[in-house]
Amino acid sequence: MFGLPSIEFSFTSSLLFAALLIGLAAGLSYFFYRFTLPPVARSRRITLSVLRGTALALVLLLLLEPVLRTSTVIRHPPVIAVLADRSASMTIVDGTGDRAAQIRTLLADVVPGTVPPGVQTLLYSFGASLRGPLAQPPDTLSDEVTDIAGALRELVHQRESHNIRAVVMLTDGMFTKGDNPVYRAGDLGIPIFPIGIGDTAEQKDVLVSRVTANDIVYAGAMAPVDAVIKSSGYGGEKVEVTLSEGTRTLDRTTVLLPGGTAEAPARLSYAPAGEGSHRYSVNVSPLPGELTTANNRRFFVVKVLRSTMRVLILASGPSPDLSVIRTTLAENPNISVQALTQKLGGGYYEGALTPRAVDSADCILCIGMPDASTAAGAVELLRSAITEGKKPLLFVGGKSIDQSKLPAMAPSLPVIQEESTPGEREVEFVPDPFRLENPLLALGPDTRRDVWSNLPPVFASRAAYRLREGSVALGSPRIGNVLLPQPFMAVRDIAGTRSLSIMGYGLWRWRLMAQGNPDTAPQFASFLSSALRWLTSRDEGRNVRVVPVRDQFSRGELVAFSGQVYNEESQPVDDAQVSVEISGGGASIHTDLHPLGSGRYDGSVEGLPAGDFTFRAAASKGGHDAGHDSGSFLVGGLNLEYLDTRMNAEILRQIAYRTGGEYLPSRDAGNLREKLRTLGPLAAREEQKTEAIELHRWPYLLALVIALFSAEWIIRKRSGMI
Repeated sequence: MFGLPSIEFSFTSSLLFAALLIGLAAGLSYFFYRFTLPPVARSRRITLSVLRGTALALVLLLLLEPVLRTSTVIRHPPVIAVLADRSASMTIVDGTGDRAAQIRTLLADVVPGTVPPGVQTLLYSFGASLRGPLAQPPDTLSDEVTDIAGALRELVHQRESHNIRAVVMLTDGMFTKGDNPVYRAGDLGIPIFPIGIGDTAEQKDVLVSRVTANDIVYAGAMAPVDAVIKSSGYGGEKVEVTLSEGTRTLDRTTVLLPGGTAEAPARLSYAPAGEGSHRYSVNVSPLPGELTTANNRRFFVVKVLRSTMRVLILASGPSPDLSVIRTTLAENPNISVQALTQKLGGGYYEGALTPRAVDSADCILCIGMPDASTAAGAVELLRSAITEGKKPLLFVGGKSIDQSKLPAMAPSLPVIQEESTPGEREVEFVPDPFRLENPLLALGPDTRRDVWSNLPPVFASRAAYRLREGSVALGSPRIGNVLLPQPFMAVRDIAGTRSLSIMGYGLWRWRLMAQGNPDTAPQFASFLSSALRWLTSRDEGRNVRVVPVRDQFSRGELVAFSGQVYNEESQPVDDAQVSVEISGGGASIHTDLHPLGSGRYDGSVEGLPAGDFTFRAAASKGGHDAGHDSGSFLVGGLNLEYLDTRMNAEILRQIAYRTGGEYLPSRDAGNLREKLRTLGPLAAREEQKTEAIELHRWPYLLALVIALFSAEWIIRKRSGMI
């Protein structure tokens, strides 16, 4: 709502001086046209005087640099934001009835009738993300995750622009993505009134609660799959649990359901065939009376590698890191490990470092090497293997790295040392929050995102490092509460050469000191496995590489891509046009990736339906083809919304308590009017919008002056005065 604008003129001088100039212009014009040759009619002399006087006055006033200011008061009425849950769990029919029908009734009848007079409402929906304001309620309830905290965080940015004074949230309170919303609710600074939809009691149901499988498996080798079957309301029934790939059943077993609400394990196994990414599913047979069968299946994706991976470990000397890393890798029967431990005076305990040993390795792992004892021949042999033979490198720091030999041995290392100070310090590894989707940090869909913060500290030298061009930092070191502005873990992937550097040592702590916590105990082995998988997944001969950030996304989630573009000289290309065509699931979508610098690009699409998708990426520069890439990914099948189908009334009560609102079950939603009245009158917000126009820079005013002088000249010409 706008009020009448106020207008104000200002000059660099006083108004009196401006008035004198106007009077001077008028007097000069009158004096000039008091008598004319030839004589003309009085009306024409008056017209000429007015034209010249006006033009002269404008010119003189422009010298005073006039400014025209307009000020308008915009009144924003108070708004109540209505947030409707659009996740798949809202399609459940439980003891309280059809949740979707309750949502529709609340949005159409109950909520509008409870809003105080003079208060507007804005409708939003949330699931994987916040959408809105919306013109009408969401037509589909299909998102496979619910991020309540993310929705509240996004609403913070819209609060001031829309003058949101309170929030009414329609949801079952179950969040399956993001932070605990209780901790984010207070950031809004306004009361939230959650209306709980659903039954708080366990419903009669059978579902696949968890699936534990290796992210990396090897072709032809038997791989175990451990599933957990959860049941409620049954007891003594037998269900069949199957492991499938597409329509092909790989294994099956029978599980006897315990009574009440309980879980039962199911062990399955399979022998993968063929390298690459494979999607499998664990299925439990349905029973009569189930709440839903949408949670009777759970998908997982694995990378299948060739049967044996050969890793060459080169260590500067015996150390706990060498012992723990070698033991951890040796525990995997599909990894062949050869270790060469350098002697103090040169040479190796296990034998000589030969070109054959380097050439036969799929990956080189250096621990604290090179140091002062490393021979120049070994440095050159490794340099040739890394740069010319495209051997992937996993580098782990040490106490006595020779910084003059390191760049010569591994010129593709992701980091460069800038300065060095003697001594060491104890640091904690803090992953970059924007890189948590990276497979080296995520370590599988069931890994808790905060597990890195629970790992014990390690050691690092006092050297300062910076990223090499084309590298990506996955995290930084932290000393106490101070996060150092340098990389601790970084990767580089350019023209088929991949490297991973960890600029610290004492990694044995991540294995031995983390055993007491079930979340951190498998972390080190999973990290090494993921690191080797990424390092050895080579893309030789491709100047364009585009991949989805994960192999599997939930329905309703943003599908994000990352890409890299290089020229024929393996130099990053920053100004390419990269497009991605996505096909599958009955959809065909085009998106463009945006440049990030150093030849890196990213982009995302939203709203893909469930299904298997393929994509083809193409890059061009200056109208010329720069290369292409292709791949696949999966949307849907996570079923997180059906793992716990109860309404979480406790979460909703805490949100209301922290924000000064009040929780209402859906059956009492009609009492919302009384609850909103306790807030008192909701205040409108007035915004003053001021615009300033510097008239001496305004082209229209200059055009007017020219037009006035032109009109005067034309009249004088026609009057015979020129």
